[in-house]
Amino acid sequence: MFPTRISLVTYNLWNTQRWPLRQPALEQFVHLYHPDVLCIQELRAETQAFLDQAMPEHERVHDALPGWTCEGNIYWKRDLFQEVAHGAKDVGMVEEHRRLFWVRLKLKGQGRTILVSTAHYTYQAHPAEVETSLSPRLEQTRRTVAALQRLVGENEPAFFMGDLNDPIHPPRILHEAGYVSCFGGLGIVCPPTMPCYPTKNVAAGRSSASQTLDWLVSNQHARPIAAQSPHCYHGDVAPSDHWPVLAVYEI
Repeated sequence: MFPTRISLVTYNLWNTQRWPLRQPALEQFVHLYHPDVLCIQELRAETQAFLDQAMPEHERVHDALPGWTCEGNIYWKRDLFQEVAHGAKDVGMVEEHRRLFWVRLKLKGQGRTILVSTAHYTYQAHPAEVETSLSPRLEQTRRTVAALQRLVGENEPAFFMGDLNDPIHPPRILHEAGYVSCFGGLGIVCPPTMPCYPTKNVAAGRSSASQTLDWLVSNQHARPIAAQSPHCYHGDVAPSDHWPVLAVYEI
């Protein structure tokens, strides 16, 4: 039996900053790349309604918990997957509605399942971090790993992705726990995903550095065969101030 191939994308949608200008670019992105699974951060009701309309072949998690509408959600192609269960775990983000959002999906016609999860870790310039010089992202990552250890079934392919707001410690901790990035699994360097120019403007005199903040990792039961960070524009406008990460896996 040939392995199943699926495409996954993680995307921080930048709240609703400059949203009317960015909407055509996001629409173009989802039509061009049409991922089997899409994980979103900085989601808002307005952008969720847009994605629901722009991706009629996809389903998403429906839940009364506010974070599923005002922070993150997970979309999947309904002809490929069926939802088995979903949930949201508190892994220590200081922002009120942020969680580790997860869904278990059954591959239709196969009986197998995958676990998909996403999170948005606390930003480096959060006032508490500026004051204390202590990063909350290390503990957030450790709690994510602990949650995944409880959630993931035996021999079940598992994916975690999102805006981790850190190019060093979260991917290191995840790697040590057996969750390897899609780029690392292919032996290639992770590209920077933030900031996206010219959509993200930086005032003259303000320092800014390109960083790899967005990550897509998997456990040993999924094998990456391609990975990239697509630079998709509509005119001279990108969908967000972040670039997405896209990967194709065999499971």
